[in-house]
Amino acid sequence: MKLRFTLLVIPLMLIASACEPLTVQTQPIQGPGPIGATVEPVGMPSSVPTEVGSSGQTIPPVDGITLADNGRTFVMNVGSIFLLNLGMDVYDWTVEVDNQSVLSREKNVMVIRGAQGIYQALAPGQAVLTATGDPLCRQSTPACAMPSMIFKVTIIVQ
Repeated sequence: MKLRFTLLVIPLMLIASACEPLTVQTQPIQGPGPIGATVEPVGMPSSVPTEVGSSGQTIPPVDGITLADNGRTFVMNVGSIFLLNLGMDVYDWTVEVDNQSVLSREKNVMVIRGAQGIYQALAPGQAVLTATGDPLCRQSTPACAMPSMIFKVTIIVQ
């Protein structure tokens, strides 16, 4: 019995000692929240930027770019990524990037329900991401008269 216990406990101790605890650093940001607010990146890759850009431009929020960010300009570093999360409760979204050599959608990456994809900054420059949302009720019979929505953000990659 003692041998079985030893054979079970030693591998568990080795596995536990090999795991490193996840540490999260917070940094002050500026933006729509109160001055000095902090963002805690939980579960996001380390390439997600966490600082304020120059000229009042901000980096994409840790939880992704959402409808509330329509019309904003974001500054990113090459290699940084963000989640485009416009939802899908009301609109069916079609997304276009005008400069795919600067900003491109990651292919073959599954995202959370309602998100339109993960985008990566590829090279220095500027790209405009435009999403057209067509109301889901247009697919019903009779179709609704609700207008489409245009969403646009500018991404500056440094």
